[in-house]
Amino acid sequence: MSATSITPLGGDPFTVSPRLRLARLARDAALSVPGVVRMDAGPDGVFAVVSGSERVDGVLCAATAEEGFDLSLRIVCALVPLPALGARVRDRVRTRAAAAGLPAVSVTVHVANVASPGEV
Repeated sequence: MSATSITPLGGDPFTVSPRLRLARLARDAALSVPGVVRMDAGPDGVFAVVSGSERVDGVLCAATAEEGFDLSLRIVCALVPLPALGARVRDRVRTRAAAAGLPAVSVTVHVANVASPGEV
């Protein structure tokens, strides 16, 4: 698993770590599941991956001994059956991570809150 080099328009290349790439992917995958309203960084904002000036709220991503990552996602959802929603989020994240070559060893979904009807 190696870092990806990205060159912005008119700029110098910079490196994006696999951890940050997986955190972004997990956030985007979770948000694409119907019933997920938003990610949540927790009361003190510590449930996030931070790399340089970038912050991915609602995702924790820890390296494992197996050269992969354990992911924890903290979501706010609509009023839907929670076990089924958690399963859909886990499946979507695992599928997209595998397709991107980013090994997600485990994916845990925490429901931080259920959104009010006006929030959905």
